[in-house]
Amino acid sequence: MTTTHAYPGAVRHRSRSRKVVETIGAYVRLDLVEERMFPATSIMRYIAVVFPVLLYFYQSSFLGAGPEVFAVMLIGTAVTAGLQDALTQLTARLNFAMERGTLETYLVEPVPWVLIPIAMNLWRSFTGGLLACFMIFVGWLLGMPIDPAGIPLGLLVLFLGVLACNALGTLAASFLVLFKRGDPVVMLFHLAASVLGGALFPVSTLPEWIRWASYLIPHTYVISAERQLLMPVPPAGELSVGLSIIMLTIMCTVMLGGGLFIFDRSLRLARRLGILSI
Repeated sequence: MTTTHAYPGAVRHRSRSRKVVETIGAYVRLDLVEERMFPATSIMRYIAVVFPVLLYFYQSSFLGAGPEVFAVMLIGTAVTAGLQDALTQLTARLNFAMERGTLETYLVEPVPWVLIPIAMNLWRSFTGGLLACFMIFVGWLLGMPIDPAGIPLGLLVLFLGVLACNALGTLAASFLVLFKRGDPVVMLFHLAASVLGGALFPVSTLPEWIRWASYLIPHTYVISAERQLLMPVPPAGELSVGLSIIMLTIMCTVMLGGGLFIFDRSLRLARRLGILSI
């Protein structure tokens, strides 16, 4: 009996910072266990991204476009692939939990609900960024010119992009909690980012009547800044690195704070409506 009463007390009297660290650690451990259980899946992810690198390499060689065009296409594609997990994995995992009736087990833990999206998507966001770095590394092995001096700041820009896409994923997760469908939101944004984010061409080449929409997408600033930082001779028409960092910082602050607030309110509303059995 002594042990039974001591355990809840220990949990209840943990500091908030300790709860945060332990919650994040628990979700990361779950992801690491999954990685160890299915190593072939992780290995195939990295093998699969080699093929688009080879595609753009041979395409640029066949067209006689040179390594600069190869770098433009590869950096844009690598950034888009790296931000994809940060954008989509939260809704995928929440949908998986809701289908199996285990979402409530995440919510009964004595931690703030706004912490759940961050902890649940932390490892996938990290591996997504690692995937982008791997693609650029393979491109470098194939002869893509890279300015080493821009790598540290390039990693910072990629981190800001991952944060911004996590914020958008959190907004989609809020929609998922209430309506059981978050895929349309993620799919619509992914399609917009693919066309308007400038993955394969500078945004300046878009018609003026639609170009303004590109500046609402984090991908635009990340891709533009990465080209400016990593390419010895970046293409004309790209946004400046300073402007990209400022805009990404604003997006992270506003959208992440707003996304976490909306996610928390969506869970509370779902509980009041009886959608969640807690």
